[in-house]
Amino acid sequence: MSAVLDFYPTVTPAPAAPRLLKIGQLAARSGLTARNLRFYADAGVFGDLPRSPKGYRLFPMEAIQWVRVLKASQAAGFSLDEVQELLRALRQDSAPCAHVRDALGGKLRVLEGRLAEIQLLVEILRITLGTPDGQSSVLGCNLMETLLAEAERLPQRA
Repeated sequence: MSAVLDFYPTVTPAPAAPRLLKIGQLAARSGLTARNLRFYADAGVFGDLPRSPKGYRLFPMEAIQWVRVLKASQAAGFSLDEVQELLRALRQDSAPCAHVRDALGGKLRVLEGRLAEIQLLVEILRITLGTPDGQSSVLGCNLMETLLAEAERLPQRA
């Protein structure tokens, strides 16, 4: 029986080439328009992309996940440059979690700072609006006098 099998050697299939998507295919799968994908590709967000013999951009299957990262990152307040850096780390870094953790932590600190500033602005406006109407001697409006006094609490901007 084994002698018969030797006459029919087992053929091992060649590994399949990675499947590449055209821009329309990626648009259909990702929810972004082809125009938006071109913009992001031209900005370098997806790194270097191969092109077809006719010059069409070709995206690896992973680009579907890249678009998900792009959307989530932008929703979390990341700039396009920051998103590009995150995607670069995911594509090239052997341990991208450390880079992602640093980026997320940095963004959290920025947003917490903005939140504190917004909370202070809300407090200042509430105090100002609690001031009774009347004419001050300098500006002609007590509300504006209160606002000027309260604004001293705001951090100085360059």
